[in-house]
Amino acid sequence: MYHDDLHQAAEFAHAAVASMARFSIPPTPINFTIWYEYHAGRDPALSHAIDSLLGSQTPFTPETTLQLYEEFLNPARMLRASRETTEKLASAMEELRHFIGAAEEDTRAYGDKLEHFSGKLDSQVQVHSAPALGSLVGAILQETRSMQERNQSLEDRLAETTAEVQLLREHFEQARREALSDALTGLANRKNFEQTLTLFAKMAQDTHEPLALMLIDIDHFKLFNDRHGHQTGDTVLQLVARTLSDNVKGQDLAARYGGEEFALLLPRTRADQAVKLGNNLRNLVNARKLVKRHSGDELGRITISAGVAEYRLGEALSSFVQRADAALYAAKRQGRNCVVAATESGSGKAAAAVLPG
Repeated sequence: MYHDDLHQAAEFAHAAVASMARFSIPPTPINFTIWYEYHAGRDPALSHAIDSLLGSQTPFTPETTLQLYEEFLNPARMLRASRETTEKLASAMEELRHFIGAAEEDTRAYGDKLEHFSGKLDSQVQVHSAPALGSLVGAILQETRSMQERNQSLEDRLAETTAEVQLLREHFEQARREALSDALTGLANRKNFEQTLTLFAKMAQDTHEPLALMLIDIDHFKLFNDRHGHQTGDTVLQLVARTLSDNVKGQDLAARYGGEEFALLLPRTRADQAVKLGNNLRNLVNARKLVKRHSGDELGRITISAGVAEYRLGEALSSFVQRADAALYAAKRQGRNCVVAATESGSGKAAAAVLPG
């Protein structure tokens, strides 16, 4: 699923084509997908694999690129993995059903035998046959021991299968979290953001409480990335993401919106309150001095720009996001490192105004 806007998609596509030309890689759909994703920076594992190949000067042969695609991007592989997990879970549940059926059958058989023994015991008591009574009691004890052994075996197998089901549940939960989380930053991903936006807008509609959206962009990130490398760029993304996640609370959602852009969904929050939070985040990020760990070289400071919009009841969500995006671009036009709130002009078109921070 690709959610990049026209500007982002054009930027990633241009960088992908340039990289393929640089390394003499044919611009096939698979190759383009690999390099588009590499420059979008959404999959750190893919970025690391390509950086390793570049570092070792490994040629990008058709076999190499196909392997990258199969390992990181092929949806059929992901579908197969999901299907295999589902089949394992179904098999484990079927085995549990079998165990429960076997236990019920053993219990019925044991009850029938006890009832049979009870009838024989009554008849032997009436004739006062001590040897026969002793033999009957022995048979009852033997059957009880056999039942205990079967129950123990069943309990052991049931414990094993229960553990397997728990492991599969954890696998599914991890897969669900990964499907809704950005791999590099740990924040919610674009899909999670869009689902939560729909939910929060409905809540705001039902309760008439405010809902604010803040779109955040790292200033001059592409220049920083090109100058210092993708690994340092990834560290910057993680630093900004951590700043966001450490400063949101309750139902607030911090998400990686795409590339170097982030989003905050802030229920029960007015635009002016969101602007105040945005300026606080901006100051926190700007206060961090970047230093290379091994060399001690200073890389300068990073800044962020942000656009804020407050949801209007009944508004189309696309319009809500567009107003926040327009405010973000206004912040960039006004020199970056600032927070801008969307307003409504007399003509009804999105406009923006800087609010004090």
